[in-house]
Amino acid sequence: MKKKYKFLSLLMAASVACTATFAGCALVSADAQADMQQIIAEVDISKSEKLDQDLKEYAGAITSSTEIYKRELIAYFLNSGSSLVQGGSTYGEAFETLANALVNNEVLIQYATLSTLKSIVEDKYEGLTTAAAAVEWFNAFKTDAERYEALLAYQAGKDDYTGADEVNYADYVKYSLMRSLNASIDSYEESNLEADTSEDTSTATVPGGVDTETEYYYPVKDGALDYDVYTGYGDYILENSGIYKDDAVEGTTLWTRRQAYNDFIQVLDANYLVEEGDNIADVWALSYVQDEYVNLMRQQLLSNYYDLYEKELETSIEANEYSYITERYNEMISQQKADYDTSAANFETAMGEMSDSSFVLYAPETKNDNAFGYVYNILLPFSSSQTAQLSDLSAKLSNDAIDEDEYYYRRNLILQNVTTVDQRSSWFNGGVDYSFNAEESGFKAGAAATEDGRTYYNGGDENRNILFFEDNLTNSERYESLDKYLGLYSYNGTAVKNEDGTYTLIPNRINIDGVLSEFKNYIGFVLGDDSAADYQITENYFNRPENGFTVGGEGKDKDDIDYSKFIYAAGKVNFGEFVASDLLNEDSDYYKVLSAVNELQYAYTTDTAVLSEYVGYSVSAYSTSYIKEFEYAAQEAIKNGAGSFAVCAGDYGWHLIYVSYVFGSGNVYGNLDWAKNIDVEGTFEYEFYNSIKTSDIENASTRLQSDLLQSLYQTDKSVTKFEDRYSDLTSLTTSSSSSSSSGSSTSTGSSSGSSGTTSSN
Repeated sequence: MKKKYKFLSLLMAASVACTATFAGCALVSADAQADMQQIIAEVDISKSEKLDQDLKEYAGAITSSTEIYKRELIAYFLNSGSSLVQGGSTYGEAFETLANALVNNEVLIQYATLSTLKSIVEDKYEGLTTAAAAVEWFNAFKTDAERYEALLAYQAGKDDYTGADEVNYADYVKYSLMRSLNASIDSYEESNLEADTSEDTSTATVPGGVDTETEYYYPVKDGALDYDVYTGYGDYILENSGIYKDDAVEGTTLWTRRQAYNDFIQVLDANYLVEEGDNIADVWALSYVQDEYVNLMRQQLLSNYYDLYEKELETSIEANEYSYITERYNEMISQQKADYDTSAANFETAMGEMSDSSFVLYAPETKNDNAFGYVYNILLPFSSSQTAQLSDLSAKLSNDAIDEDEYYYRRNLILQNVTTVDQRSSWFNGGVDYSFNAEESGFKAGAAATEDGRTYYNGGDENRNILFFEDNLTNSERYESLDKYLGLYSYNGTAVKNEDGTYTLIPNRINIDGVLSEFKNYIGFVLGDDSAADYQITENYFNRPENGFTVGGEGKDKDDIDYSKFIYAAGKVNFGEFVASDLLNEDSDYYKVLSAVNELQYAYTTDTAVLSEYVGYSVSAYSTSYIKEFEYAAQEAIKNGAGSFAVCAGDYGWHLIYVSYVFGSGNVYGNLDWAKNIDVEGTFEYEFYNSIKTSDIENASTRLQSDLLQSLYQTDKSVTKFEDRYSDLTSLTTSSSSSSSSGSSTSTGSSSGSSGTTSSN
């Protein structure tokens, strides 16, 4: 697979190319639009004494876009400032940060423009062989939009640009901008429509990558961009909007869309971003939209310039790939061995940071029979009435009205009656309806998954025909696949769609045995083997144990708890020998089962904190912060290796614990064969090499950016700031904490599946 190394510096992540949803009222109280036309900075890097002489020959191309206007700063704040304010900055500090970012960005874009013109001459593109001819060619275009469309067309035709194969950058940029504009108008339309409904607008927890488009995607039909903005005015109607029709707000009408677009325009106008003479009925002709289009193209030019630089670095690395990567690997594993053998805490910290690009290469030996590992947790909680019963028991235990043996016996009797339902109701009636009818979309219920992924699991219940995330499951050209999420487990119940677009849900209520049955059968479906997930249930579990719930015997305190007696069931999934690198191999049976169990977590767990973890909760080989029943069951399951699972009781309910990953001691990935595997996707060698290479390349790009700014940013020559012209903005002292709640905080509740808090360890 051809890798794409995107330049991800802080500056570019917060560039003017971002167009997010507009919200709020006017940020300034200027008396006239003329204030917004003030120039707050001028940038011309050709005046820098440190600009390379061969680039100075192209200085004539810096004839426009050298001024930064106050309206650009306001637009930038509307697009990106909220993240700074929510992060603790005052409005004034945010404006200062963004003003500096605008200047820095302009410096870099001018440099990329001159460098691209130099490359055009070197390549004799369009027959241009001199700097003077290239500058004349560039300036002959009537508008900045045409100039940068031409430069992007040149870049798209060069094989040297990573990821540039057959990309029409102008169309890609235009699509990105129009999609952002539609999203902004969508937000107003959804808000207006919801004002007349009782629809639940809660935010649902969904897998990563949902509705995320693939890189450089843009829709083309009959050679033309198949997309347009939908405003409800003129030709900007739904029928002309291309594939946006599939994404339009449910219930939209010409009237509701016009109302939403008017709201959008009012926010622009309130912040002096609509200029005199703008035809607001023609969204693409708005000066603000045209400015954003040019800004986006110039930003793409800069991104492509860095891509070329990164490609050159990549080529030099690949020329010595074996010595390069073995040296890095040996350095890292030596450092990890020194750190982790010294302190188990260091290793536990590394476990918490492990990801597809942050590798744990070495694991220390343990001082007991336990091992370090990760587990998924499906928590079936007590109901409110059962929680009240348990609280009463706890009070009696605290008051010595009952002993621990009686407490656990009665707790088990309550657990016997715990039931649950599919937890994905918010994927129907939340802020977004992610559901779709599997049969209507070409899926068939089956006993086993097929290679093309067109069969789904319904447990033999013909009423179970709803899946989720149709775009990700069926349109791989446009949307990314979901990470560690299979997507073929149907909603466990019946869903009836109402006339108003909401759903009436009739879930199937199941107990712990029912969950275990679904667990076993879905894994059997995934692997095509009904016996793949075998388990045993403890006989007479709900009877009082003969010797109670304590550990007897010589040298033991009679009140010591025997946590093995809280394990209700235990088993293991048969997917063959566990290989550590299978976590990186989406084609392995191990990864398929991992994805299936993660999906079952979304379906049944009420411990939402675990859903944000890489492969679940990290579990130490020693003491943990988890409740003791969970700790014991997890550590015992980890001893049995990846794929093991257990059900245990606890004060929050039932825990179905699945071992998602286990560390042996020593080198985690064993003996490596770089020559054989470095180009084979799914192997550790391939993933490690590409991750390290990408990281090094991005770091080099960041250093290049820093070096360019340091050498070109001559305050007294190449950059002139007029800070007094925007001091009314930088002097604002309001912050998010003193104005209003950001609304970004989330809560996972108090019944975490693994400990007494909502911490995810």
